[in-house]
Amino acid sequence: MRGPKTVKVAVRHVNGDVGRRRTRAVTWAARDFRLVRPAEGRDRVELECPVCTASVLAEVADHARTRRVRNVWAAVSVVSLLVTVAALGYAVHEGGRALPAGQSLPGLFPASVIVAFAGLVMTPTAWVRGRHHIGVALLDGPEPRRGHRIVPARG
Repeated sequence: MRGPKTVKVAVRHVNGDVGRRRTRAVTWAARDFRLVRPAEGRDRVELECPVCTASVLAEVADHARTRRVRNVWAAVSVVSLLVTVAALGYAVHEGGRALPAGQSLPGLFPASVIVAFAGLVMTPTAWVRGRHHIGVALLDGPEPRRGHRIVPARG
């Protein structure tokens, strides 16, 4: 049997956020932490910011819950892709028809175009959210905790 499952995260302190003409420059300092996942449910852990030594509260989910959330996001992405393809197919089919003079496209045509556009946005968004979900969430708190991020750490 393997030992407890861990997740490596970095607590980032945002030093500056400067909007430039065409780019945005964000500077930050980070410190890596290795958190132990609970056997069941969620645990709250207190992490210390590397710059301001503020207490940053995080919630760590168990491995099964994290895997379920990732699978749900993947399923949402697949369903969104299928709906997008169907709506786009309908829009192309109906939009390409030659109609007699004075007859307009069916009312479902604009809805299919809107659904296809929304799906083109939702599919990659859901896919990325699922791929980047690590099961650790920053719990928002009073002013000293603002300006911090919890991100996956490499290595």
